[in-house]
Amino acid sequence: LTGYYREPVARGFRWLLAHQAANGDLRGDRSRVPGMYGHGQAALVLCEAYLMTGDDSLKEPAQKAVDFIVDAQYDDGGWRYLPQNEANKRERGDTSVLGWQLMALQSGIAAGLDVPPETLEAASHFLDGVQSENGSQYGYQVRNSATPTMTAEALLCRVYLGWQRDRPALRMGLDYLLESASPRRGSIDMYYWYYATQVFHHY
Repeated sequence: LTGYYREPVARGFRWLLAHQAANGDLRGDRSRVPGMYGHGQAALVLCEAYLMTGDDSLKEPAQKAVDFIVDAQYDDGGWRYLPQNEANKRERGDTSVLGWQLMALQSGIAAGLDVPPETLEAASHFLDGVQSENGSQYGYQVRNSATPTMTAEALLCRVYLGWQRDRPALRMGLDYLLESASPRRGSIDMYYWYYATQVFHHY
């Protein structure tokens, strides 16, 4: 690591690696935060770090973090607060948790890690189940109404999964975001801004 913040960043990586379980789990204290959100974000960090530095000491922890995401996926193709093997049988995935896992998997692919194609295909099927308006709008779970935040997140995932600029539903979804959720002074929605900025940037 180089740069002004190399020491605190290095300490952060050491802490992550010291707290990763043998099976790749990075959820930490699951009583305090919804676990798979934390795991997805931490996995993203490890994958990005390995991609940026090429440091071989990060390859195995990053791959294990990816493997944990793959194993945690639900039968419907989504992810939830708990991995599927820890959840009750009625639980279903949600778009919000799925977004963080797909971002980590995308970084894993970019870093040359092993990400099974069937995991990505299943995630695409999950998005099919929460879409409306011909795939241009998305809800939190099946049968939930579409929202700008979930639409921005899902459209970014669609881009990661292969949608191109000429996909009509992508353009329609961006028009929906522009019309219904353009940023306004005095109205702060960091979650939405985070995903909307990325999907507009990629487009």
